[in-house]
Amino acid sequence: MRELALLAPSSAISSDETGFVTRFVVGALLVSHGARRDVRVTIFFDGSRCVSFEGGSMRNVRPDEQSLSGILKAGLKKIDGRGSGRIMQGINAYTKKLDDYLDDIRSMKVFYRGAGGKDVSLEEDFTAVFQHPEISREVESLLISRGFIPVRLSRGTIPPDQAVVMLNNRADRGRRY
Repeated sequence: MRELALLAPSSAISSDETGFVTRFVVGALLVSHGARRDVRVTIFFDGSRCVSFEGGSMRNVRPDEQSLSGILKAGLKKIDGRGSGRIMQGINAYTKKLDDYLDDIRSMKVFYRGAGGKDVSLEEDFTAVFQHPEISREVESLLISRGFIPVRLSRGTIPPDQAVVMLNNRADRGRRY
């Protein structure tokens, strides 16, 4: 199972940055013939409000920005109103502190910080963490303290919505990079 997490401010959903978040979901989860069945995508808003997409069980998710931003807004609204619940089949909203999420991870742990990083093999189950617009020093320190390894995806820095596509492509090919 691949777990892909994006840390983002909730203000990104109501601004010009919405596309970064929705493109991350598309790049992490969707392929031309449907959804990746072995992928879970979690968007962490403000460190504790989460919307998760389960590739193996979600249905009728369209890859356009308007539809996905509507799903994300509905998730935040549900959290603010009731605390948690189902948005659509395979898509849920809930609260969970980032620390608790990181403590629960049992698979290989990687994160994308931009330039630099190590060559790792992603042939097994893994969890990858990204942050929009870029990884903060505080989050990087937290991830390293929890055993996460920074990965190199390109020669230069690319945004998380592009980096997740690179990560999936390389993991699909089973290459060491």
